Amino acid sequence: MASLLTDLAAHIRHGDATPFELGVMDCSLWAADWVRICTGRDLAAGWRGQYSTRREYMRLLLCDGGLVRVTARAMQAIGATLVAPAEAQPGDIGIVMTTDGPALAVRGPRDWLAKIGDKLAVCPACSFAWRI
Repeated sequence: MASLLTDLAAHIRHGDATPFELGVMDCSLWAADWVRICTGRDLAAGWRGQYSTRREYMRLLLCDGGLVRVTARAMQAIGATLVAPAEAQPGDIGIVMTTDGPALAVRGPRDWLAKIGDKLAVCPACSFAWRI
């Protein structure tokens, strides 16, 4: 558990220090990077380099059924377990609601964190959560 928390702290620092850029460092890719750190599997491999604007991102999402379905399929593919949001632990993946709509987030030590701007956004609650 200590290694997970150390890796998570480093991932949070990296996300907070790296400017937001669609298709490079955004909510989906930051969360996918965390999954890759934990599992060695890149759930966003097919998405990387495929969008650089919000319109392109939304088109990809909508063609695949939306963020919840895309995330649920990806989490199932790696054997992640759907958990009640209230039972989420640091390092879990979740979907949070932001002013721009749903976003992927990583559970930090106290709250959900999402890469929706240059700094990580703190989100107190999520709608869906998966343990990886």
